[in-house]
Amino acid sequence: MFDVTGQDISFLSDEDLRTLVGRLCEAELRRLGLSPLCASWGGNQNATDGGVDVRVTLAESAPLSAALARPNVGYQVKAENMPRGKIVAEMKPDGTIRPSILELAAARGSYIIVSSKGSFSDSALADRRRVMHDAVAGIANCEDLHLDFYDRDRLAGWVRDHASIITWVRERIGRPISGWRPYDDWAASHEGLAGTYLTDNSLRIQGPTSRGKGESIVQGMERLRRTLAAERGVVRLVGLSGVGKTRLVQALFDDRVGQFALAPDLAIYTNLSDGPSPQPIALITELVAEQRRQVLIVDNCTPDLHRRLAEVCARTGSRVSLLTVEYDVREDQPEGTDVFELQPSSDDLIEKLLQHRVTGLSQVNARSIATFASGNARVALALAHTVDSHESVASLKDAELFERLFHQRQESSSSLLLSAQACSLAYSFQGEDLGPGAEAELSKLAAVVGKDARTLYADIAELKRRDLVQQRGVWRALLPHAIANRLAAMALENISSQDFDQLIGSASARLLKSISRRLGYLHTSLAAQSIVKRWLADEGLLGRVEEVNETGRGMLNRRVRRQADRLQSY
Repeated sequence: MFDVTGQDISFLSDEDLRTLVGRLCEAELRRLGLSPLCASWGGNQNATDGGVDVRVTLAESAPLSAALARPNVGYQVKAENMPRGKIVAEMKPDGTIRPSILELAAARGSYIIVSSKGSFSDSALADRRRVMHDAVAGIANCEDLHLDFYDRDRLAGWVRDHASIITWVRERIGRPISGWRPYDDWAASHEGLAGTYLTDNSLRIQGPTSRGKGESIVQGMERLRRTLAAERGVVRLVGLSGVGKTRLVQALFDDRVGQFALAPDLAIYTNLSDGPSPQPIALITELVAEQRRQVLIVDNCTPDLHRRLAEVCARTGSRVSLLTVEYDVREDQPEGTDVFELQPSSDDLIEKLLQHRVTGLSQVNARSIATFASGNARVALALAHTVDSHESVASLKDAELFERLFHQRQESSSSLLLSAQACSLAYSFQGEDLGPGAEAELSKLAAVVGKDARTLYADIAELKRRDLVQQRGVWRALLPHAIANRLAAMALENISSQDFDQLIGSASARLLKSISRRLGYLHTSLAAQSIVKRWLADEGLLGRVEEVNETGRGMLNRRVRRQADRLQSY
């Protein structure tokens, strides 16, 4: 699974080859507990480099490794075969040894030629080293200069020592490990890794010992980093859709934000929505068996999968740390796991994000959109992209802003709105079973708005294209909740109590719990209050608490109880 061959290395371009050697040097430095800034590389591959493409410069007392055998190392990287003649021409282009090699000799350093095309036997490699030694014979300090030659197979061996770099190489040559990615712009921010992670001092992270007070983003990130920096550290990050969980995870590896940033070369990431192959359990099992030091990140990870991954991560000899992300806020806390909940952003931070990301958006519009979005970055960005540079949304009512957000410059569709309302009634739903069976959910949700399952399925596909529906396996959810809750309240106003009761009467146990959970978020909806009153009446669905079954107990979740408490106080 985690394999790169010499042939894979040969497919890399000049620029990618140099980047690979630079990444490997940074990874070695981090492994030695040194700053990756000790490695320098970059610029145009075709620019004059003085004979050194990647350079590592350390203090004399710094720890060393097999890959970094001297405190000063220079790599000349060539995406070509390097026979004897080319080696001499590279080291002595005008018949005179390069100044960069003289400097390395004076510093008792190491000069290494890397060739991505050649694959040599031991005797052939030894012959190339002799050519290199012959080239420097006679210069001052030539006996102090360490010389080496890496063919594509030796370079592949170095890569195999760093799992996340394996994923990078395979991506670059078009042979990725399906659904798995190295450190990258996982949040698809469109700014790439150079993008700035915006922070403020609002208390947005609730940790296992926060005691209700919360912490700022930077404080919370440093706690997350400390846990994941330890082998077998397990973290679960939860929060509503759109509050920036994936972007926060990406920032954990960004040394520009706070202290104790995690090493990017340790990161291996997947989003379950991408259908990774191998599956996370198989991958973490291999990482543990091979005793690789990695930080495994699984986005949109179900609670059950998290528990199984955490069990493997905790095995004796494991060097893996685990971070799972879930858009759903569960009330259970998995054993042996630090659970952190990310709260919505402040209006000030959303306003700053909009002005940073959306060209031409006025400060007045940014403030109006931030207030409407209620801390949800995804909602704010989607709405901001519907605003022309010459118009103002400051005077629009919330309902008008919602219509604009829902349609997103697309043609207005009452049919699509009806389907969205149906989907919003459930916190999540099974989105692939089109049949009429007892456990099927699409047909029941469709019927409540007078549609059939296939029509609803097609509308859900369109909602997904508008980033209003998220998918995890067979499951779907209308998100973010700022939209879903508004749509659900609208749906309850438009659906007769008879049709709603018919939905409840035909729903499976899972769907009943999902619908009850949605109701728990609608405490300002008169229709939702009326439903809860009927359920809690003496002869209602949940009226006799001592007699309710397991499904009923599941429906009486914390939010529905709060809804009932509010009703009793009216």
